[in-house]
Amino acid sequence: MEGDSTGVALPEDALAEILRRLPPRRLAASRCVCKAWRAIVDGRRLLLPELLPHSVRGIFLMYNDLDYPVFLSHPSLEPEVFGKLDFHRDTDPYCWSWSTASVRGHCNGLLLYKDKRGLHVANPATQRRALLPPPPPPPSGRRWWGFQHLVFDPAESPQYKVLLVPEDPDEEEVSVDLRQKARDEPSVEWPASTWVLCAFSSCTGQWEERAFAREGEAAGMASDEVLNSDGFLQSCSAYWRGVLYVQCNGGVTVMRISLSSNMYRVIKMPTDIEKSEYSHPYLGRSNEGLCCASLHDWYKLRVWILDEDDSCGKMEWVLKHHIDIHHSVSRVKLFCEENEGPWKLQDANCYEDYGQQNLQDSNNDEDGSNSAVVKSKVEWDSDSDGIVDNDIVQNFSQFISILGFHPYKDVIFLNLALDRALAYHLNTSMVQDLGKICPYDYGGTAAYIKSSFVYTPCLMGDFPENKSRAHVGG
Repeated sequence: MEGDSTGVALPEDALAEILRRLPPRRLAASRCVCKAWRAIVDGRRLLLPELLPHSVRGIFLMYNDLDYPVFLSHPSLEPEVFGKLDFHRDTDPYCWSWSTASVRGHCNGLLLYKDKRGLHVANPATQRRALLPPPPPPPSGRRWWGFQHLVFDPAESPQYKVLLVPEDPDEEEVSVDLRQKARDEPSVEWPASTWVLCAFSSCTGQWEERAFAREGEAAGMASDEVLNSDGFLQSCSAYWRGVLYVQCNGGVTVMRISLSSNMYRVIKMPTDIEKSEYSHPYLGRSNEGLCCASLHDWYKLRVWILDEDDSCGKMEWVLKHHIDIHHSVSRVKLFCEENEGPWKLQDANCYEDYGQQNLQDSNNDEDGSNSAVVKSKVEWDSDSDGIVDNDIVQNFSQFISILGFHPYKDVIFLNLALDRALAYHLNTSMVQDLGKICPYDYGGTAAYIKSSFVYTPCLMGDFPENKSRAHVGG
């Protein structure tokens, strides 16, 4: 109707039927008309419903002192993901002793990983990959550019971006200039009003420096207390509604980075969050949006959702769950002794488990078109698989850590003492045993999971290749 503030002149059902008939590119463009149209397109999954199945395919795991990642998944689901990727094993057996690869991130079906050749972006579901050119050297005074974070939204564009984000926005100045300035002028704000990052775009095939202006208040004063934050195992990030959220400064702050407006905002973690030597705050995305979780007193799980008010720019963490999970995980101990678990580890560190098909041989279809769309069963039946339903409770006094969130359901994945992976349903307290999580012949005091990424597939056949032929993978 005329004058409708929502911008919807027709009933939602009628408008949805009209939008459904648009070609994919025009349908994607219609999301930019207004918030109401975007809500209809996204809420009803009108765009690419077959290519974005909204499912969890598995979990990528990086272990300390292991050269290659491990993929935990349900073996009956297709397409096969891990065995056909060649980043986990060099094809030259003589390179085995010094070749390594690590998964650095995941975003909406694409995987970011690094090996001896450099950074790669790959689609494990369709077996396409591109090797990125090396980033330019960091500016004078900075030792490194930072952690790598992938940005990709197939509903918006087939193109992707990679950002190098330092853990500390003033990393290059912390050692000398800023720390001295903080002692001389305690009132100096942190972080800086302008933040320069290095970014790669698949559209141009090049790295470039991008300056982001700070909006909103600073995190605090540039004092030693602010800058001397201890490091943590992984720099978690999440991409939500066109904005990249990255944990920085030891995980105690979140940087909200908008690539469309070249603005960034500092968001402090919840004030009552607790960080310990065995558990750090985990940033992720759930079906409700951006969320973070932490464990305190070993078994007290708390989950917050970020409430963003676009009208006034206010952002507030809202506590959604505060659960004592000790009783639930204690029930798993006996259950696990009698069950192997429905999910299996695909371990690239074990030579016998290595799949010999090279990814570069799969980068093109038989006709060379490189445009096939994989259509397979990719959904994990998360409501009936591996449910722990026994009432026997055994004493459990080992550590638990967070592996990630299910991006489309109220489920959090947990690591139970480097022995089992669990899926915990936050609304019902239902626990599902997924399977063994410890690789063969792995253990000791230095054994732990350094990072983990919940993998959701994207079945889009098209994959943008870099402009520079010298750096195209496959």
